[in-house]
Amino acid sequence: MRVIIVGAGIGGLSAAIALRQHGIDALVLEQAAELSEIGAGIQIASNGSLILRELGLEAALAAVGTQPDGYDYRDLSTGRQLYYAPLGSEAAARYGAPMYNVHRADLIGILERALPAGVVRLGVKVAGIGQDEDRAWVDLANGERVEADLIVGADGIHSVVRTALRGPEKTQFSNILMWRSLIPAHKLQGLHLPVRGNNWFGPGRTVISYWVRPDLYSILASVPATEVQRESWTDSGDIAELQRSFSGSEPTVRKLFEQIETSFITGMYYRDPIDQWTTGRITLLGDAAHAMVPFLAQGACQSIEDAWTLAVTLTRPGGAGVVERLQEYESRRRPRTTRVQAGARAVVKMAHESDPARILARDGRWSGMARIDPLAETSWGFVWGHNEMEAAKLPPGEVLGVAAAREGKRMQRPESQRAFDLWKGTFKPEDVARGHDGMREAYDRMLLTHFPVPAHVPVHEVELLGVPALCVTAPSSALTGPVVLHFHGGAYVLGSARSSLEYAHRLAAAVNGTCYTVEYRLAPEHPYPAAIDDALQAYRGLLASGVPAQRILLSGESSGGGLAVALAIAIRGAKLPAPAGIFAVCPFTDLTLSGPSVQAHSGEDPAAHRDSLSLLAASYFQGHEPTDPLVSPLHGDLRGLPPMFLTATHGEVLLSDTTRLAQHAQDCGVNISLHLVEDSVHVFTLFPFLPEAQQILAELGTWSRTQLAAAAKGGR
Repeated sequence: MRVIIVGAGIGGLSAAIALRQHGIDALVLEQAAELSEIGAGIQIASNGSLILRELGLEAALAAVGTQPDGYDYRDLSTGRQLYYAPLGSEAAARYGAPMYNVHRADLIGILERALPAGVVRLGVKVAGIGQDEDRAWVDLANGERVEADLIVGADGIHSVVRTALRGPEKTQFSNILMWRSLIPAHKLQGLHLPVRGNNWFGPGRTVISYWVRPDLYSILASVPATEVQRESWTDSGDIAELQRSFSGSEPTVRKLFEQIETSFITGMYYRDPIDQWTTGRITLLGDAAHAMVPFLAQGACQSIEDAWTLAVTLTRPGGAGVVERLQEYESRRRPRTTRVQAGARAVVKMAHESDPARILARDGRWSGMARIDPLAETSWGFVWGHNEMEAAKLPPGEVLGVAAAREGKRMQRPESQRAFDLWKGTFKPEDVARGHDGMREAYDRMLLTHFPVPAHVPVHEVELLGVPALCVTAPSSALTGPVVLHFHGGAYVLGSARSSLEYAHRLAAAVNGTCYTVEYRLAPEHPYPAAIDDALQAYRGLLASGVPAQRILLSGESSGGGLAVALAIAIRGAKLPAPAGIFAVCPFTDLTLSGPSVQAHSGEDPAAHRDSLSLLAASYFQGHEPTDPLVSPLHGDLRGLPPMFLTATHGEVLLSDTTRLAQHAQDCGVNISLHLVEDSVHVFTLFPFLPEAQQILAELGTWSRTQLAAAAKGGR
């Protein structure tokens, strides 16, 4: 087999090395006359280092690069530490290989020297590409035609191969400019710059800096595009202009920038994920397929992962032809790179917040993450902790996509598969890229699109002592019927009373009463104790409106279920009359994420994953301790709480939150009714077409009548 690779960047050279290691003849075509990269730093995380080790290149990388001992996040104006993620030997042991910081030109040189003479042809420009059933070819500008079994376009964000396959496509501009500089070590004497990622964050701007050699320091400083006015951004920069953008920085940053003699400035561009990389015998790799912003430091690593899997897939035993093997390569790589692309854009958005309130919320989220994830595994583990060499041995369906669920997972029944697919498709790459704003819109969009409240159902807007809520009542409900006080899910960040109305309507029907779904304040704008304060105030509002406590049922799903249990604790603490019972579906009761199913079932549950739950949970409790019982009721004293009807699904991430709550409550003397279902999804009761949702709500109706009768008699 012979492969033509267009482009001699990190991805193209890595592909040539990997292909040759697997016995495939590779030729690299590069239009540049020499491989001289503009001076800049690059980070190779553990997932890239593992492959370079397998290619026999790690020793050369270690000889020229540095190994950071951590990531240090600080406030740009004050220097106050915001977050710290340990790396070094600790992360190397955790992920299987160290991270390296290296000069890009040094890495290119290592890759080039690993290839025999003649494999890389410089100074050749591609004029066109073509293919038929048996071969593919590249036409060069000098009139020469070069033929092979397949072509790999590894020619970067402005890929000629991609354009030939897909036509002209617009690159996306992030409205951010990046200044890049290199400073010799002797000019930095007296400055405290450890061998780590020394990073500063200010309104709309960041400084990402690290040692790329023992004697050379790299700076990437980003600013809003409006602060630099010029016709060309791919140009050398005016240092005074850079220093003005960071004039309010803390002393270390100002002194650092005073040592810059030359800098070049570029725009931060990316491409949106695409649904097809491969046409016949021609495919894409690296930035040509998935150009991404640099704020997960994964552009090079994803190219290296692509290179390895391309080589393995092309040489896998079996009778598949080139076309089928390229399709398999794409199916293995595209879901993962799409997830990384979206995640990188989300980090860019978070890092460049400019509104003071949003900056405060972001810093609070980092504070929360430090409490439940001190090793930064849920922040970085999905990229650093991935071993593409092991992944390439698994079936293609094992890859995790944007939903962080296995692409090939299938449920046993068509109904449960439908619910699974709805959860899996809730968040599109663009939603994830927009952070919690996009995810919030997507969560509501899914519920409101697929499960609108029926048109004939009257909905009343009410206030419960200042807390807004929406109210629905069963048609045959008596004035003295049960009242459900419901709290929607969404990990305290997503969801709304409006998008939970259809479910509230079914709750009211199940108990033959009234349901109030509460519009409690959401994080990160309103961290703890906003949600529990609103919940307690809403309960007081029901009591003040004349509804007796013995007619009230607290209800919630996911985080709303945890909030309902926390509310019961708060009601007891406030010495208010207790409600008749609590109905909690798949409740999120332990925001420390210590439940065994959180780890075991991540990747199986399309609605929740350890990584996303960490970010959302930390957005809620922020600087508060997550073991506070009003944050994580699993850690509270549950004695004297009203009876609980708990339900969850085998195989979901929050299963152990439910089962541990049931056991703890039972140990505290609480009357527990626990119902676990098979072959279903997280918060299955949201999906009215599921038979198990209908059954559980029917059982809720029976249970609620028993509890209300007992409460009316003053017993439990």
